[in-house]
Amino acid sequence: MFNFKELKLNKRTDPNNPDPFIGIHRNESHGFEFRLPVGFENFPEGNFDLTKHLFFRMYRSFKKFERDNLKDLQQSETTGKDNIEVSSNASRFKDREGNDIVLYSKISVIETMLEAYQELALNVIERTLQRSEQIDFSKIDRYLHKAIYLDNDAVYLEEMDLARRVLQYKGANLVELFCFILSELQQELEQTVEERVNELSNKFREQHLAHEQSLFNEETFETTIIHLKEILDEIDKTTAYKDDDYWQLYEAVEAFLYGELDMQNTHEEGIFWGINNFWQVWEDMCNTYAFRTFKDVVYADTNVVIDGKPVVNQLIDRHKIFCKEDFENPFFVEFRGNKRWMRPDVVRFYNVTLNEVIEEEPPVEQRVVKANTTIRLLDKFYYKEYDDFIDDLKQRRNDDKANKAKVTKNTSYSYNIMSYPTKLFNRIKSELHKRLFQYIICDWKYHSCSLFMSNNKKVQQDVIKQLSYELALQQNVPTYRIESRFVIPFFYPAGYQFKGGDCVGDFMEDKLLADIVRTTGIKVFKANFFEIQRIYLSS
Repeated sequence: MFNFKELKLNKRTDPNNPDPFIGIHRNESHGFEFRLPVGFENFPEGNFDLTKHLFFRMYRSFKKFERDNLKDLQQSETTGKDNIEVSSNASRFKDREGNDIVLYSKISVIETMLEAYQELALNVIERTLQRSEQIDFSKIDRYLHKAIYLDNDAVYLEEMDLARRVLQYKGANLVELFCFILSELQQELEQTVEERVNELSNKFREQHLAHEQSLFNEETFETTIIHLKEILDEIDKTTAYKDDDYWQLYEAVEAFLYGELDMQNTHEEGIFWGINNFWQVWEDMCNTYAFRTFKDVVYADTNVVIDGKPVVNQLIDRHKIFCKEDFENPFFVEFRGNKRWMRPDVVRFYNVTLNEVIEEEPPVEQRVVKANTTIRLLDKFYYKEYDDFIDDLKQRRNDDKANKAKVTKNTSYSYNIMSYPTKLFNRIKSELHKRLFQYIICDWKYHSCSLFMSNNKKVQQDVIKQLSYELALQQNVPTYRIESRFVIPFFYPAGYQFKGGDCVGDFMEDKLLADIVRTTGIKVFKANFFEIQRIYLSS
């Protein structure tokens, strides 16, 4: 296995570099580097634990993406198996847009360990004949000559030679070494370690390692690898009988301990492991997060799997989409009776109610309370709606009927409104309710923040497309507010204080956005990559 501390990082600081590859590959100086997703400019250098955490999370993400998408393509009537090429090195297929996806998801040092465990299932625990106090009555006739005959004509047998499950290899046990590596690996992959594997792993650790030694500890990684290599060599020298099971376990352990040699065997263009179009994985991550987190999704251009079932329920223009039954799909351009469909990533329909506490005793006091003291950051724009509402109340005090009204701030989430005419208050509140019916159009963008700080051609195209979605939707719901958001990946360091108290992310400041983005009212949201990924992997 390679040393995460020595793995060089490529944090993609050049926003004009269009290459969407993410993974480990050979760089121009013939060394290996870990190319990180966009938005990871602040990712720390030389951080063993964080680099390890990101690597194993990305490994799991690639495997899930491959599993979900290949299954979808194999079941699709419009693409089918002819669109898939799976080899020992990579999976090649076309996505829903016809783009080529090449995924090198396999790492032999990991795959050989997991495959050996799945195939053998510890079959090295073999059945051999040993003495047992248990009695097999179907074979008692074979032991009558060894029996003790009692006075009452009863027959007493002390023991039989019966098959028992015992470990085949002894001493510095290959099975225990294998289980130790397997348990360490499964813990990093956040997989369940079976009880028997854990027992054998602990037994090996107690006999051969110090308490703090681990394969994935920054301080002990190198010494542990060296020591395990010595133990493997001793096992090989002292084991007389070596069957197929032995060699499968031995080769799996050897491949893991000497994994740095495997990195010399790269694929095309020097790629060791990764994917050529990571933006597809990012979209699946975001779509999964949306369906897992929000209950108000009315439209989605995705076929992600939630709880074992694809979310799609409609087929439009040979494309699978999700569309809620009571939502009329407006995203098309019609010319001479022909419709050309557009497909935004996700559309949400949001409705926030205004909470009140009304005390009937004069003078009348009405307290306007912001709906949730823990409003999710993705919806924090509602702060402005409440502030506008309060401003309306203050301005309309000039009305003769409201000149005695008082509007004072009570807490961060409420205002006290004293002596306000009920009819006028209700009319202003009704106007607020109309503004709180909201459609949110989200477009997942695999771009860095810097891209949206300039009026380049790519940003102009994205804005035009987003405004087209807004216009199409506005035709159906002319009185509702519509907001567009670009959601981009971003790395937040541990301990970062999110502005909304949530861990989902922060919006880019309007003053930093390019004119074409800011003037059209489109928000750019920097989503917490690790939080989005955590929800994705839990599905």
